[in-house]
Amino acid sequence: MRIKSYYDRSPMADNQKNQDLSEYLMNAPRRWFATVFTAFFLITGSGCATTSSVPGAKDPFENINRSIHKFNIESDRVFLKPIAKGYANAFPQPIRNGVKNFFSNLWEPMTVVNDLLQGKFGQAASDSFRFLVNSTAGILGIFDVATHLYLPKHREDFGQTLGVWGIPSGPYLVLPFLGPSNVRDTTGLIPQYLYADTLGILDTPEVYYAAGIRLVDARSRLLGLDELLAIQPDEYLFLRETYRQQRYLAIHDGNPPATDEEDSDEDLIDQLLKDD
Repeated sequence: MRIKSYYDRSPMADNQKNQDLSEYLMNAPRRWFATVFTAFFLITGSGCATTSSVPGAKDPFENINRSIHKFNIESDRVFLKPIAKGYANAFPQPIRNGVKNFFSNLWEPMTVVNDLLQGKFGQAASDSFRFLVNSTAGILGIFDVATHLYLPKHREDFGQTLGVWGIPSGPYLVLPFLGPSNVRDTTGLIPQYLYADTLGILDTPEVYYAAGIRLVDARSRLLGLDELLAIQPDEYLFLRETYRQQRYLAIHDGNPPATDEEDSDEDLIDQLLKDD
């Protein structure tokens, strides 16, 4: 049984909000950063590590992570959030739904590849048919026809595949501009955005405009969570534990094994009090 954390008591447990958060985190245009930051943390990890205030917690880079987190929050406040607000105000919900569906459909081939790598052959067939239906009857994925045909959406990535293969997550990381990650997921970004991202394989200038629209659209769907983040006693811990739990559940398809090494309520609360 998974140990319930302090953060499970928040509205973030809502499935749709978790899905939007996941899409925002994983859809950011990471091609230019993934290789650099993976190498940086793998090479310099032993020299930069400090002892975490939570016994057993995989956050040896907490000091630098917190600094990058503050930088990301400020960058979002000054740049991305205002653009996302303008986008949400300028376009009605049906148009924004179409944009979301279009980019979500582009993710399907990568999901199919990871389905196969994880041995989920039945799911791979379902996701392939879903992509075919939405790309044709759904007009390039703008309309989600497949869901109405009982072809549910799944989301698999190379970080999840590495987790299914038994590769440890490694230390928690906060990447500049990109947000929460860990060594395993950051490593998974390399094949993901070099070889599997449908936008990434298009060698045209328009791909950068499309990546920007995708990022702004994803951020606009998280505007409703800003108030929730603002009331947290420690935004960094909230995002860290939310990310850890979301990724842990994703790797186990929502059914984690009985043994779980997540922080207990007491550990998290003690860290909150200590940080204060």
